[in-house]
Amino acid sequence: MRGAIQKLTIGTYKDSDYERRIKVGAFKAFINPTGFSMTYKTKYNSDQADGNSKPNLGYTSSAAPDLQLEFLFDGTGVTEANSGIKLINKIKGKSFAKTAVTKQINDFYKATGELEGSIHKPYNVILNWGSFEFKGVLSELTIEYKLFDNEGQPLRAIGKATFSESTSPKLAGKIEDKQSPDLTHKRTVQDGDTLPLMTERIYGDSKYYLEVAKVNKLVNFRQLIPGQDLYFPPLEKVS
Repeated sequence: MRGAIQKLTIGTYKDSDYERRIKVGAFKAFINPTGFSMTYKTKYNSDQADGNSKPNLGYTSSAAPDLQLEFLFDGTGVTEANSGIKLINKIKGKSFAKTAVTKQINDFYKATGELEGSIHKPYNVILNWGSFEFKGVLSELTIEYKLFDNEGQPLRAIGKATFSESTSPKLAGKIEDKQSPDLTHKRTVQDGDTLPLMTERIYGDSKYYLEVAKVNKLVNFRQLIPGQDLYFPPLEKVS
């Protein structure tokens, strides 16, 4: 038996920690996108020494990736099961109702781009589609209206949306588990660990072990207990 088609859904959150959820399914696509694209950007400086014909680009940073999606907003009813087959719809007792394109667009924009007064910004969102998940904010939306009824009301439109990844430093640290000395690290003491050795791993230099001992209020840093949690603050705070 084939499983039901999983629709792309959007959940709303107050901030980029994604802990304070507003609504699980603030928007659900009537028709799934045919695909999506991801854009990754790496920034380099373009300094070029005098007398040198070719630049030596230096890495600056990696920008957050962007997600591009096209949503089809349809008000003709073709997305309904057995659409246009009146006899089957009647037998199944199915009411053939059309959801206005303008309402679909408004629902989408309310979930993703509309200014929410209580938090003074649009919501952060999580997009889920099968196993795919993306956390971020709507950065751009273009609506192309394609079909109209006799009264000039839109019956079909395409929404071209760009979402930019947005995660708080707290969440990013959990996700990436970066080893950078510019971040606070929590480490669990293992058998054989010493404070100078652990400090060497984090900062690349063991000389900061006394400062780390002070931060963790260690009475005797020479006797670490396996299973004990230690915190290693950003490098500038121990320098």
